[in-house]
Amino acid sequence: MTTPDGPAVLPVNYDVVDDALVFRTSPDEAPAAAVGTEVAFEVDHIDDAMSQGWSVLAVGRAEAVRDPDEVRRLDTRAHTDPWPGEGRTLWAMIRPVRVTGRRITPADR
Repeated sequence: MTTPDGPAVLPVNYDVVDDALVFRTSPDEAPAAAVGTEVAFEVDHIDDAMSQGWSVLAVGRAEAVRDPDEVRRLDTRAHTDPWPGEGRTLWAMIRPVRVTGRRITPADR
């Protein structure tokens, strides 16, 4: 996301629901500032031992989930609790308009 100090990357617990990425945060925490803006959402996996991995980048607008039924549905299906603890009541949803990625494989030796 973009901040007054420039681009920022913030870790969040997330889930994929239908065709969207969703995450929870507190309304007064830094990730909440992404709501209403275009964001880049990146997920990576690196296996150091095997020298391989992958990276996916999704770009789209982050919007607050305001419908009470949708919030309940997201609360019910959440696989984990937010690592920072309680009080993460704001669900944000990103419907990607662009998705790119790459697979990282060991170089031929």
